[in-house]
Amino acid sequence: MSLIPVYELYSLEDSFCYVEALRLDEYDNSGVLTTGYTYSGLTMTLNLDDFTPHFDTTGPGWPDTGTTTGHTYINVILNDDVYSYRGITGETHFFTIYDFYTGATPYVDPRISGVTPYDVSTGFTKSITGCTDLLAGLTGVCCPVETKLSNLPWVYQTDHGAGVGNCDDFIQRRPEVGWTIDYVFNRRGLPWEDVVFFYKGVRDEYDPDFYLDNNMSFGFTSDGRIRFQSMRYSGYCDTVSGWTEYGYMYSGQTQPLCENGVSNDFNITISFERDYTYVDCQLPNEGGWNDLIHTGTTSTSGSTIVEEWPPEQLSPLWLEERWKRMGKLKIYLNGRPLQFDTPPPTVRNLRVLPVYQFNNFEELILSDRGFQPFTHAVGGGVTGSGGIHDSVCCYAIRYASYFEEPMDALYIRDRYLDYTKPTFNITECWEDCVDNLSRYIIDAILTDDLLYYLLTDDGYFYIKTGI
Repeated sequence: MSLIPVYELYSLEDSFCYVEALRLDEYDNSGVLTTGYTYSGLTMTLNLDDFTPHFDTTGPGWPDTGTTTGHTYINVILNDDVYSYRGITGETHFFTIYDFYTGATPYVDPRISGVTPYDVSTGFTKSITGCTDLLAGLTGVCCPVETKLSNLPWVYQTDHGAGVGNCDDFIQRRPEVGWTIDYVFNRRGLPWEDVVFFYKGVRDEYDPDFYLDNNMSFGFTSDGRIRFQSMRYSGYCDTVSGWTEYGYMYSGQTQPLCENGVSNDFNITISFERDYTYVDCQLPNEGGWNDLIHTGTTSTSGSTIVEEWPPEQLSPLWLEERWKRMGKLKIYLNGRPLQFDTPPPTVRNLRVLPVYQFNNFEELILSDRGFQPFTHAVGGGVTGSGGIHDSVCCYAIRYASYFEEPMDALYIRDRYLDYTKPTFNITECWEDCVDNLSRYIIDAILTDDLLYYLLTDDGYFYIKTGI
């Protein structure tokens, strides 16, 4: 097996988990396709609390009143966003984000005279361009992967092109079999906290119709476990009101991580493998996003029959095919499988065997619902979605990667020993631990046929027959 990551990130440990300001530099758009553009090389540093409210779409009382019409831009800002400034004699100047800071002093280029750093925000148009590539005005232009700057979380749209579907998804909407995320952390002496380190889904969305089954995160707990959380969709058929929808919390967690294994750098690998493999047109149709699209509404306009296809939405059909989205989730610390928490036995003195995989884990298929769908976040979560993902991971993230294939236990162990452990400063939970196979004869089928159980010290069993 040779897996190639969709993305790899290094050296996120120098990023700020909380930022207060950003620097904007003018982008030179005086090329052939844009005539009459005056490039001046302007620069400015602005407080986020002064700059981002200018782009908010919040209404009166939102979100405390429960309305769903608004979004706070500071929660959805992307590193490749481009801003148009018209504060200088009516000229348009394009600005891109140079970087984010904490404790920076606000600054405005002296050529923008007569305004304070607070006032300069009013000179920007409220329309934001997804990336500089789109300024050329050409059709079919795709935005690149979001730039990695000094802010956390690192967030980007998996469907690039500023949300207009200009190009194929950078990350597949649904892999054929599953996926894997691989991280290396260092706590930097900080205590355990309830923080998210990976998020997938819609952002800054408060309407359950949009965020249910459209959000998922992995994070740490205050007692040193790995936890996954998601707000999920369900429903039932009521004899009076008919189909009744509701949302519920879907979560699980591992046993606590061993103290030695997280004393320095430590490696967390999370892998999901669906029970069924789907390819080509099976991906949208077998429990996929086409279950969110109905047969359409037929209407008549004059003598013309119009087929109106509704947007993707939650439905009983989506729920009925939930089993096609099920699979096995496994989480590893330093190349070794972690046990999941299991309910205590209901029968007295019944022995509970260790559980190293979470069965019937439902994959998340991003759907075209809500504000800025199709996003990933590394190093933190998002606002909205019931508030369960709203945190930032202040531990040092020394490495992060995402694969569109599941990894089995042997591959994860080999990858850890060959690459991760030699690259980072990792202390093992068990020093100098070697996988020793032990052989036990547990049954004799015939005179010369033997069935062997091979037990490894990482909790895996192998069966071998011989004569």
